[in-house]
Amino acid sequence: MVPAGGVGTFSAATINKMLAGKAVGVTPFIDEIDQGMAGGSTPQDLETMFQLLYLRFTQPRADATAFAALASQARGLLANQRASPDVVFNQALAAALSGDRPRRHPETPATVDQWNLAKSIAFYKARFADASNFTFVFVGSFTPEAIKPFIETYVASLPATQTHETFRDLGITPPRGVVEKTIPMGIAPKSEVAIVFSGPFVHDDAHRLALRAMTLVLQSRLFDSIRRELGGTYSIDATPHSQKFPRPEYSLRIDWTCDPARTADLVKRVFDEIEAVKGLSFSAAQVGRIREAMVRDFERNSEDNGYLLNQISRRYEDGDAASVAALVNLPDRIAALTGDAIHEAAKTYLDTANYVKVTMTTTAR
Repeated sequence: MVPAGGVGTFSAATINKMLAGKAVGVTPFIDEIDQGMAGGSTPQDLETMFQLLYLRFTQPRADATAFAALASQARGLLANQRASPDVVFNQALAAALSGDRPRRHPETPATVDQWNLAKSIAFYKARFADASNFTFVFVGSFTPEAIKPFIETYVASLPATQTHETFRDLGITPPRGVVEKTIPMGIAPKSEVAIVFSGPFVHDDAHRLALRAMTLVLQSRLFDSIRRELGGTYSIDATPHSQKFPRPEYSLRIDWTCDPARTADLVKRVFDEIEAVKGLSFSAAQVGRIREAMVRDFERNSEDNGYLLNQISRRYEDGDAASVAALVNLPDRIAALTGDAIHEAAKTYLDTANYVKVTMTTTAR
């Protein structure tokens, strides 16, 4: 709603015209435990980006016409969501992982009817009233000398009340034990499966690295067996995630699509591969190949501004600002990775006594 309203005396349409020919964008976000701004520009448009950043903080614009149009568009999109297998599948998975808690319920046309422009603007202003609680991270083609005047003009002048707020833990955690859910949905003969392992996590560099390394091993085995050997799917992905707040947790999601007739056999094979990974002992050569793959990923990622921005930001978000330099020392930590650490990660994080499995089977009518 805020970007749709524009800033100051300028509507969103006017801002778009003013920025024609410029590569500039600044978009606010409000998540469950934090809020902030995300954006970027070309080097020559840096000052414009800073100006827009300042206005997003200080002068959000309430535009009743844009608000009504946004609500109408949302109702139309949401009314058709239940016909989308992908949407239904992801909503069912989210409900299973949250225990169907109300704060995880999806938006619906009925909830859109409760939107209120005045309350929304007031809430937004309250979230961005105290810039002293923000950390600003900039990555890109500039020198400290070149960017300093913009920092002094557009960041240092932001309002600061020094209230130092913090988040509230809502206590929404994945369920313990085994949760399995099947969703029948008829459009085309296809099944989609997601298996999610999750639980408490020691959130430090060593454990994050071991989780990633173990996931690489698992991904490789799943691809070789499910895709190459059995031809059961075009792709199968294993994706790790970890967080420190509101509490240290990890998750590892495995998902794929397949022929409904093969779903049960492929699920069994996936769990067979999981058990195989948990039983692996790694030779020096195998660990060396894992290290090489991870270093290649780092070298490729570290050329990307977005990767560096996210890594630096995460250090500050986690209260780990003193070790920001550790992100460029990742190859040293990879070199210290051991087979025992990967093996321990597999035993810990692939806990087959605790997972959520959601299967959606679509059959031709």
